[in-house]
Amino acid sequence: MAWEPLLWVLTFLGVLAAAASTAAILMALRFSRRVFASRIWDHAAFLPRVLMIVPCRGADPGLDRNLDAILTQAYPDYRVVFSVDGFDDPALPAIEAAWGRHRVPTGIALPADLPDVGGKGRALLGGLAKRDAADEVVVFLDSDIRPGPRFLRDLVQPLALPLIGATTGYRWYVPVRGGLWSVVRSAWNAAGLNIFFSDRYNFLWGGAWAIRAEILDRLDLPALWRGTLSEDLAATRGVKALGLRVQFVPQAVAATFEDCDRADCIRWTDRQTAMVALWGRHIRNFAAATYGVFTGSALLGLASLVLAGLADIWFLLPAALFLWDVPVAVANGWVRKRAVFRASPSLVAGWRVSEGAWAGAGLVVPWLILGNLIRTRRVRTIEWRGKRYDVSAGHLRGA
Repeated sequence: MAWEPLLWVLTFLGVLAAAASTAAILMALRFSRRVFASRIWDHAAFLPRVLMIVPCRGADPGLDRNLDAILTQAYPDYRVVFSVDGFDDPALPAIEAAWGRHRVPTGIALPADLPDVGGKGRALLGGLAKRDAADEVVVFLDSDIRPGPRFLRDLVQPLALPLIGATTGYRWYVPVRGGLWSVVRSAWNAAGLNIFFSDRYNFLWGGAWAIRAEILDRLDLPALWRGTLSEDLAATRGVKALGLRVQFVPQAVAATFEDCDRADCIRWTDRQTAMVALWGRHIRNFAAATYGVFTGSALLGLASLVLAGLADIWFLLPAALFLWDVPVAVANGWVRKRAVFRASPSLVAGWRVSEGAWAGAGLVVPWLILGNLIRTRRVRTIEWRGKRYDVSAGHLRGA
């Protein structure tokens, strides 16, 4: 009887946790339905001329195959400008070899001379200097993704609607040799898809986004990108300030073939968490609430199991309620992956991760996110592409 008040408290909290878990799986199913509904676009209806700007720095493994994928899009009228740091950049030989294999018009640009803009921002602005009046849509694409052949068509289609200011794709990490931390990073990155259909929380992912030229002209990109490391997040703010929507395109999720170890995974996820938090505290708070429920439920579920063995068998009831979140987390990851793979079937060919490994990685992700949130409470510097940036004053400075 002495344990009865605690049993009632834990049972009440367990009911709340189980309700939150049930809501989470309903949200995952809703995400899947919205992915399916996004397949309605007529791929022959809106095919404007496109300028694609691809910043390149260094010759990462697989660059040649990525460039081939970029230059073989099933799109009738597009050209590509590759922006490099200099004519001695190691990426340049791969770029020259790729444009020799394909007929898509290509060019080279150097970064804009704007020292108060981050390196990628200068590269993108250098590419924009090559824009001409015939370019109706501008697409920004990272060189480390390998888009499927219909990627560009899918990314551009929603721009036919006037209220959509810009469209965004996303990255899906595909492990090459495998390994726990490569799969964990993929699952961590995929968890971010939860917010991409929300007008409040979504944003332009810098690796693949598109915008109509007339909307781009209304954005002062040099000003938006001054003092920021997240050009995509700053552009998001600019588009939404115009009263326009950012539209996520599930068919424009592209593969990045890359492995990582534990240190790389933690470093990368910390940096991503810090960059998003610097742009939007509301997204950080949303993540803290979402994954705080999971980790708290897991700990209370384990505590309830211990009490069931030491004190009263009835503690198995709150234990079951709290631990209901574990199969829900696994199911959420499976539903999300299945939906994305159906929308972007080009991802399937290189995917060699077993369902068991994916489920295990999904259970690691909430604890990794908890660590990310703790470690990035007060961010002073961020390392990116071999450079260190001071963000302690709330804006970007070279460190």
